[in-house]
Amino acid sequence: MKALKCDLNKSILNIGYVGAVLLTTLLCFTAKAYTDPNTAKIYTVFECIAKLDKQLFADDYSFSSYLMFAKGMSGYMAMFLPIIAAFPFMTAFCAERNSGSMRFTITRTGGLRYYLSKFCSAFLCGGSAVLFGYIIFGVIVRIIFPSLSQYELSADDLSFVLVNNKNELIGVLRYMLSAFLYGAISTMPALFISSFCKNPYLITCVPFMVTYMWQIAVQKLIANSMMKEDFDRASILENFYPNSIMNLSYYTAFADTKYILFFNFGIILFSVIGFIVIMNMRLDKGV
Repeated sequence: MKALKCDLNKSILNIGYVGAVLLTTLLCFTAKAYTDPNTAKIYTVFECIAKLDKQLFADDYSFSSYLMFAKGMSGYMAMFLPIIAAFPFMTAFCAERNSGSMRFTITRTGGLRYYLSKFCSAFLCGGSAVLFGYIIFGVIVRIIFPSLSQYELSADDLSFVLVNNKNELIGVLRYMLSAFLYGAISTMPALFISSFCKNPYLITCVPFMVTYMWQIAVQKLIANSMMKEDFDRASILENFYPNSIMNLSYYTAFADTKYILFFNFGIILFSVIGFIVIMNMRLDKGV
């Protein structure tokens, strides 16, 4: 616990953590929020605030702060989050590696304890940085956009908006939990790569490229399945998008989430085991 506390302090009390929080907030505003039915023009959250008539916000419940908050973790987030979420961990890890104290720390605390501490630190810091950035975004849209209670919604419309959530608060809490897990899991590729690579630019950029290629591959597989009218396969493949963990906000049954959970747990397991095995095999102890 002492090693974990030390790692958390190093990761949180640095410019990388603050940068990750602010960049997450900024990226949330680039999410697609509204499509004009007349011109088919797509507006981001930021463009809705800057360009659209505020009366439209009051007339259309799709501009409610709840739905704007729900859309925040979409769009470019899937590609850039592996870079952003890794900032806190990479800043602290590279500083420790460059100082030459890593070998001494591993000898003092023990290899396995040190590696697990790094995993927990990366997981918690990446997740919390994204969560706090998402919360800041949520506070801003709550101030600017109307709440659901300000619209006269029928029971069916309200049920459609909330999906499987009993009320607005539960929905928001589930989105926040999903955002934390999304950020935490997004740090795992960088953690794995850091076991055999010392270049901080490669450690953060390779996951970005892999995520982009993975998303394109899943899109093509889904399109191919749709052309063959294999809708069951297409539905299953939807669970393997990089941002699939955010879909936990909509489901309640394990049958609906099992593929998402297995996929994301597999990423965590592969990254952690790979990090520990490779670091343990290195004669230089990762320095």
